[in-house]
Amino acid sequence: MKPGILALAALLVLPALAHAQAWPSKPVKFVMPSPPASSPDRYTRLLAEKLSQKWGVPVVVENKPGATAMIGTEYVARQPADGYTLLSTFTSFVQAPILFPNAPYDPEKDFAPVTQTMLAEVIMEVRADSPYKTFAELIAAAKAGPRLSYGSFGNGSSFHIYGETVKRAMGVEMTHVPYKGEALILTDLLGGQINVGFNSIGTALPQIKAGKVRPLAIVSSVRSKALPDVPAFPELGVPKLNGGAWFGIFAPAGTPKPVVEKISADINFFLAQPDMQKWLRDQGLEPTGMTPDQFTQFIKADLAKWRQLITELGIKAND
Repeated sequence: MKPGILALAALLVLPALAHAQAWPSKPVKFVMPSPPASSPDRYTRLLAEKLSQKWGVPVVVENKPGATAMIGTEYVARQPADGYTLLSTFTSFVQAPILFPNAPYDPEKDFAPVTQTMLAEVIMEVRADSPYKTFAELIAAAKAGPRLSYGSFGNGSSFHIYGETVKRAMGVEMTHVPYKGEALILTDLLGGQINVGFNSIGTALPQIKAGKVRPLAIVSSVRSKALPDVPAFPELGVPKLNGGAWFGIFAPAGTPKPVVEKISADINFFLAQPDMQKWLRDQGLEPTGMTPDQFTQFIKADLAKWRQLITELGIKAND
C-alpha cells in the first residue's frame, strides 16, 4: 500500500512543481488598491522593477483604489489562481471586512498569503503653521471647539480606526473626512481643507523635512528612529495605538503552493538586500519578510486583534 500511496502523491505533486518551474512565462501584475504616490505604491514599484530583472518578464503595477481598498482587493480575489495577478496591500485588508459586513471578499478564504514585506510607522500630523504645536494643544482645541476635522484613506481604514481611537481615548469629537488614498490626505492638509491627517512616515517625510508638516504623534509602542522627537501614542494617553501598519503580498486562493513559495522566496531575497533595506528605512519602513505559512498565521492573529479592538471601542464604518 505504501508504494502505491507514494506514487499517487507524486502524481499529484508533479503538475504543481512543473507549473512552478515554468512560472513565470508571461507578464506579472501587482494590483495596488490605493492611488499612486503612497508608501505602499512606491515600494511596490521598486519591488516590481527588481522582480522583473530576476524573472525575465515584465512586472507591472496597476492602481485600483477606492472603497477602503476593497475594489482592488476584490478584483484580485476574482482573478485566475495562477500567480500572474498579485495583491500588494496593507492593514486595511483585514480591517475592512470587520467593519463592513458585506465586504466583497474574505481575507482568509479568498487569498493565499505570500509574504509580509514590511512594517510602516504612521503619524498624526498638522500643517507646520498650525496653532497646535503638540498633541495636548490639539486635544485642548478639540474640546474647546469648533469641531476639528481629520483625514483618513477611507471609511473603515486603519487611519480611520486610529482617529476614532484617539477620539474615544481623549473624549473629543472630530469630523472624519475619508479619502481614496493617503497622498490625497496630505494634499488637503497642506491646502487647509482638513485640520489633522494620518499618514505613513514615508509619505509625509518629504513635507516634514521641507518644514510644511508638523508630526504630533506616532502609532507605535516606541518612538521612531526616523523621527525620534515625536512621542508615541502610549506616551500621550492612547495605549491602544501601540503598533503601526503592515504591508504584504497575496495571491488568489488556490494558487499552486510551489508558485506561492517561489514568489515569497524571491521577494524576501530582495527585502534582505542592503540597498533595499536602506531605501525602505529611509522611508520610515521596516523590512520584515515571512514565509507563506508564517504570514498565514500572522493574518489570523491580526484579524483577531482588530476584531477585538473595533468591538471594544464600538467603531463603526460610518463614524
